[in-house]
Amino acid sequence: MRHLWLGLLLLTAPALAAYENPDEAFDLMESEVTPSTDDINRRRVEKLQHDEKMISEFDSYLGVTKERRWTGLDRNRISGALHLGGRYEFMRELQGFEFTWMRRVENWSKLWWGGTIRRAQTGFGEITQNRVPDGNTNSEGAFQRPKSADQTLTTMGLGAGYRFRLLTWILDTENTFETVNVFANRVTLDESFIKETYAGWGMSTDYGLHFRTRSSFFWGGKFTYNMAWVERAKRGTEAPEERSLSLGWYTLALEAGFFF
Repeated sequence: MRHLWLGLLLLTAPALAAYENPDEAFDLMESEVTPSTDDINRRRVEKLQHDEKMISEFDSYLGVTKERRWTGLDRNRISGALHLGGRYEFMRELQGFEFTWMRRVENWSKLWWGGTIRRAQTGFGEITQNRVPDGNTNSEGAFQRPKSADQTLTTMGLGAGYRFRLLTWILDTENTFETVNVFANRVTLDESFIKETYAGWGMSTDYGLHFRTRSSFFWGGKFTYNMAWVERAKRGTEAPEERSLSLGWYTLALEAGFFF
């Protein structure tokens, strides 16, 4: 439960901190979904450029700046990420990749929804721990796995998030932005030590800081926390708690993608 509240806090705190009136963080009038250039730059600057900015793309061949584009026109986000374990001494003990697609909610300026697919290779000790043996030769406590036992995690999730600019006062640039996402996941664990497959449900939350180098392309990094509860097939009269595992892990990732 503590981890669930942490995820909810990560999702809501930046929006509440960024506005004196939190309702303004999301709601857009119909005329503000596709505003005029004059609205963006003069009449409604405080609202339309609070978390959205005019991105300038530099043409290195011609040596000039191309026409500026308002980031509020973004509707889709596609990205890929490479993940490493969050413990800096053992980062290579967990390695994975991710593909994410997000779609912007039309009339709610910061909200996005979408899906993610993640796959990772790791050791048993990086995501969970052995149970205390309980005398039952079939239960999880009987399988004392080495911490380095190979594990394969596959995660497919649906969720929501938003994009904002809370650190603008530190990073004085129009091209830097932040994202927070929360996903509900279906998780599969292929466990090599006892050659079993576990499946169950979980959630993940991430915070990303990205730099937009062109009007559509971006790159940056993010921190991701994951938790899940999985179980394997039943053997004989085993109860669910005798064949389940609680998983928890966090990663640091390099991410790049496109808005369009």
